[in-house]
Amino acid sequence: MAGLDKILDSIKAESDEAVAKRINNAKAEAEALKKEAEASVKDECAQIEARGRRQADDTISRAESAAALLKRKAVLAEKQAIIAEVFDEAEQKLTALPEDRYFDTIMKIAVKNALPEDGRIIFSAADRKRLPSGFESSLNGRLSKGSLKVSDETIDTTGGFVLSYGGIEQNCTFKALIDAEREKLTDKVTKVLFGGTEA
Repeated sequence: MAGLDKILDSIKAESDEAVAKRINNAKAEAEALKKEAEASVKDECAQIEARGRRQADDTISRAESAAALLKRKAVLAEKQAIIAEVFDEAEQKLTALPEDRYFDTIMKIAVKNALPEDGRIIFSAADRKRLPSGFESSLNGRLSKGSLKVSDETIDTTGGFVLSYGGIEQNCTFKALIDAEREKLTDKVTKVLFGGTEA
């Protein structure tokens, strides 16, 4: 029986050794897989973080661009509002001139815009009532050709007049004259107010 015990002990020892070897191999393999998985997870985390950082940077960049654009638009809108105010004030100042200066200005505008033919000059009801005496003859005395008759017809305006030649009318109200020169004047007003261009 001693020989059988030796054989059994030998088989058990071999078996224990094989099992221990397999366990050690499995542990080593598991450790390697764990390290590989950790490295893969770290790499994936790094990629996710990098993507997240890029997306955040893109979002911030877009937000900054949008904010800069909104700021430029707001500044431009404010400048345009100020410029519009300047033109409105100019029209109000022309309208509010003392009567002698007002009609002197009217006379100059009429002489400058009159055609070399006979026509009519049409005022607002308020201006027609306060025309200086002899205005029509004084105006015609300044015209080199043609003549202008003060019309009985009136227009709705705060200042200025309309010249009428047959079916053709020339709007010389202060608003129309300022609007016609607005683009040219806007550049000048912008330089005076802001020292540069509108944008």
